[in-house]
Amino acid sequence: NIAFKSLKDIIHVFLTQDCGVKDAQPTVAVLALAGIVMNNTCRFTNLDWIVSGHELENELKIGKVELINDFVAQGYGMLTLSDGEVIKLNDAVPQVGAPIACIGAGTGLGQCFLVADGTGDYRCLPSEGGHGEFGPRGAGSDDIQIELLKYLKIKFSGWNRISIERVVSGTGICNIYEFMAYKNPKEVEPKVHKKHLMNPKDAGIIAQNAWPGSLCEKTLKIFASCYGAACGTMALFVQPFGGLYLTGGVTKRMAEWLLEEGSFMAAYYDKGRLSPLLEKVPLLVVKSDDMGQRGAHLRAVRLLKEEVTHQAERLFAALDLRKEGFLKVDEVETIFKGLDKNEARLASMAMRDLDVNKDGQVDFAEFVKGFSRLPQKLIVNSSILHPPGADRDDALLSKEELVAPPVRGLDMESQAKLAEVMSQYESRSRKKYIDPFETRNLAVFRTLLWKLKANADPSSAADWLERDYWINKRGAICYHSVTENKAYIYCTKKDLANATIEEVEMPASSAKEWVFRLHPKPQNGTVLKATEFATSSKEMRDCWVRELRQLQQEAREEFQ
Repeated sequence: NIAFKSLKDIIHVFLTQDCGVKDAQPTVAVLALAGIVMNNTCRFTNLDWIVSGHELENELKIGKVELINDFVAQGYGMLTLSDGEVIKLNDAVPQVGAPIACIGAGTGLGQCFLVADGTGDYRCLPSEGGHGEFGPRGAGSDDIQIELLKYLKIKFSGWNRISIERVVSGTGICNIYEFMAYKNPKEVEPKVHKKHLMNPKDAGIIAQNAWPGSLCEKTLKIFASCYGAACGTMALFVQPFGGLYLTGGVTKRMAEWLLEEGSFMAAYYDKGRLSPLLEKVPLLVVKSDDMGQRGAHLRAVRLLKEEVTHQAERLFAALDLRKEGFLKVDEVETIFKGLDKNEARLASMAMRDLDVNKDGQVDFAEFVKGFSRLPQKLIVNSSILHPPGADRDDALLSKEELVAPPVRGLDMESQAKLAEVMSQYESRSRKKYIDPFETRNLAVFRTLLWKLKANADPSSAADWLERDYWINKRGAICYHSVTENKAYIYCTKKDLANATIEEVEMPASSAKEWVFRLHPKPQNGTVLKATEFATSSKEMRDCWVRELRQLQQEAREEFQ
């Protein structure tokens, strides 16, 4: 995301360069986002972007864009699971059509639940239960979790409340460990503690050092108890007799430990007189880690079926100029004249094929059957399918009305790290896909070159990549990637204005002898690394250096 200014730009680049379909115009799109979705609008949690599904529909010409929370996508993913992809924690049998719930400890504590409609299809609903209050537990005089709560209130600036995900999550494990180290300084293992201080949000350090009797093991027991209690509470709220699924990175990595150690299950069932109710809730740990992708795909397929019918209804109404409930083939064909010649021909053929009775008329039932055969350009550019944004002003929310993201990442230290990552990204990512058959990309000078991999050993022949390089008509350096079977721009003519171009004397051990170095320096301040290229002969190296320096002189005259 750091290389783009908006989600719309990312999607646009994907559709035009990377999806592999020419002039791609999706019928529907389902986007799973890390944030709270309200009225099909979301304010990103970790990037302060505003994303509107309605705006994406209009600007990208997509029939229907549906935004869902990323954990809702996980919930839909539960519907795709097979028996071999889960670990059963009890013997309860799922009831057909009963509610399903999903809870997952990872970066935070995600929650959602699913309910079935009259047809038996499940709809997933979001929940932010992970932000509910942490409720300490403990038998008799055991007040360790109460002390933990007090510690966290101090750590997080004396807030009135501490959310459950401050304890039940990956960072929650780290919070518990810090409390235990504070309370039991004599039990701290110096080497483990040093690793934690170097990576204070890495729960894996605690998990890897949880040997019997250690402070790390005691930390995980508290975590497991709190996690089990949170799962039991959600089971009481939703009564998911269709299954309560546990997902998330922390859950998956600790599944075996949670099952065998005992603290988790004991806390899960510890709900007083309602404990027998939980014995009827199937409890399952999800082993697969692609639930978000699978869930978003499932929702997209369902939305596609719904939207095709809706689009057909709207387009039929738009083409039914006389509002007679049927289309006259000859009148509709006049509308198709706005398409290019081939699309107009296909549209006319489709309309005639739909006219089963050959009476010059097509009713809606016939139209729906042939809707997918209509030219895509007619569908995506229809104002009926993409009404102006003004028609939906009452549904749009302002930035202030949406849930604000947390302030993490906005401090000076985090911003400095982001700038460093951005610089490394731009240095690494020069690639811009091009169509090598466009006139502007045709070669005026072209040869084979060998590019030395970054930080590689020049004495190793395997570290020199053979590629077809050329200078196009605009003075850009282009190349063909054999592995990706695509053409890319290495650098533009403008990037050469301040570039360093030099011949390189290689040591006798080098696998290539005739080498030159090119170090593009874009005028926007982006820092790119120098690259060594090898040629087949001294004469060819001289030729490349001469051509590059000529381009450099032209670039300085044009752009400086």
